[in-house]
Amino acid sequence: MIRFLFIGLIFSSLFSVNVSDKIKDQKNSIDSAKKLESQINKKLEELANDIIAGNKAVQNTAKQIEELAKQVEELEDSAHSANLELDKLTSQNGELIRSQKDMELRLVKIISEDFAYDLVAPNDYSESQDSIIATEILKNLNSVMNSEFKKLAQDYEETTNLIKSQSKKIESIKFDLKEFRQKQKALKSLQTKQKKNLEILNQDKSIYSKKLADIKKQQDEMRKTLESLQILAIKPKKQPKQQTQTTAKNDDVRVIGTSYQAGNVKRYSGSKTIAPLDKFSVKQKFGDYVDPVYNIKIFNESVVLRSATTDARVKNVLAGTIVFAKETPVLDKVVIVENGNGIHTIYAHLDKIAPTIKVGQKVKKGYVIGRVKQDLTFEVTQKNYHINPLELIAMN
Repeated sequence: MIRFLFIGLIFSSLFSVNVSDKIKDQKNSIDSAKKLESQINKKLEELANDIIAGNKAVQNTAKQIEELAKQVEELEDSAHSANLELDKLTSQNGELIRSQKDMELRLVKIISEDFAYDLVAPNDYSESQDSIIATEILKNLNSVMNSEFKKLAQDYEETTNLIKSQSKKIESIKFDLKEFRQKQKALKSLQTKQKKNLEILNQDKSIYSKKLADIKKQQDEMRKTLESLQILAIKPKKQPKQQTQTTAKNDDVRVIGTSYQAGNVKRYSGSKTIAPLDKFSVKQKFGDYVDPVYNIKIFNESVVLRSATTDARVKNVLAGTIVFAKETPVLDKVVIVENGNGIHTIYAHLDKIAPTIKVGQKVKKGYVIGRVKQDLTFEVTQKNYHINPLELIAMN
């Protein structure tokens, strides 16, 4: 019974560890997904600024790596020599210390023997012939021992000083080697940082390029829709060949915007009307935006309004007739209203179209045409011209 309980506890422990690992992996995946979502949701300008800052960080780190790599390279030869000298000095010091200990033992022996001879030859002895001979022998022996003692003491002092001197050299070499290892460690840390910076930068650039491609795709679809409804004139098929994004030079500004022409934009001169959202901020403005990463001029033919609340109602801004109301592959759900005086108002990226909305239906100003989770793309044209939607609506 106890054996089964023990086995059960082991399986329970393994299961809990496995579950813990899975939860940890899942948390890491969620964190990564959140980070990626955060990057994707950034405005184009913010993402561009991040890329520019990232490029600067990569360049600065590259300079630091280059400088530190030179220092490490210069120190490598001296570090190799220092290691050899350190081994040699350490070995020599070991021998010197052993010699020093031998000397200490011999010094102790001489001192003890000298003291013994002094005990053997007292001052009050009878001056017999034997005693006189013994005294002379002791004197001569004592003289020899004193001479050996002096030499040993001198050797001992020299050895001690040499040990001290070499110990200082060893400490100095160790300090130099420590500095070298610190520089190596700093270089490795910078290289790791650079790798991480490049990964983030490449991820940002990938998202940024996708955003630029999405803008082009959305504009192309909107243009196609408006042309099919004869709201905008069909563009000539032949277009001047434009430089590709990857080869654009700093002084060569390429254009994104299918209807980008000076004559295709005009100012609105009529009276203001209501906004399509109750409370909002302008996420993307109308008009030119020169992207600082690839030096591409983007002409925003619409504005993006960010609702202050989620699942917000989208209202028709002018009385008119529904001429388009359906879901599209790129612009999500779209409603287009034909208003008076040649004006068309376009509401794109809707999450819901109101069930009452039908093509051919007349709608009043303020009529709810759908809902949006947060961002509404709002575009206005007038007689084949684009106008700034913010000139048409009253801002809160």
